Amino acid sequence: MIIQIQGDIKFQITLDPSTWIFDDRKLTLDEALTAPKEDEAISFDDNTEWNRQIIEGTSKPPTLKSEKKYKNSQLLEETFIIGLEPFLEYTEPERGDDAMITYTHDEGTTILPYNERGKHFAQFSEEGKRLYDDNMIDLVVIEDNQLKTRLKHVTAISIK
Repeated sequence: MIIQIQGDIKFQITLDPSTWIFDDRKLTLDEALTAPKEDEAISFDDNTEWNRQIIEGTSKPPTLKSEKKYKNSQLLEETFIIGLEPFLEYTEPERGDDAMITYTHDEGTTILPYNERGKHFAQFSEEGKRLYDDNMIDLVVIEDNQLKTRLKHVTAISIK
């Protein structure tokens, strides 16, 4: 099944979670929860080593086949999410950043502010398997590298 984003928007968007496994924007739930904060500086122990890695590459020798194999095994074992921000922005809400997003899920509806859309992620797989037989998603809200909210089995999204 698919999820359609509807409401007071210029463009209705249809989401097909079954295709996200092929999307380069996906990330593992663990990556999202351990990512460095935007204002957190990345430090290197040895600038010489860092420069060498840029010039020569960081991994020796791995072949493309081993990288593909790792990625394939990762797809079968990891829990993946994808940020909803680009999809929500494509809709161009009539109220702009003042809009509200209504998520319909198993426990009812939840309304979240559109201006916090960067924290909204769709979990579409768990341990390499889709979450639900009907291909629906869980919405996870991640703030400061912590999972703040989980809405199970989201079936509709509306922006007003």
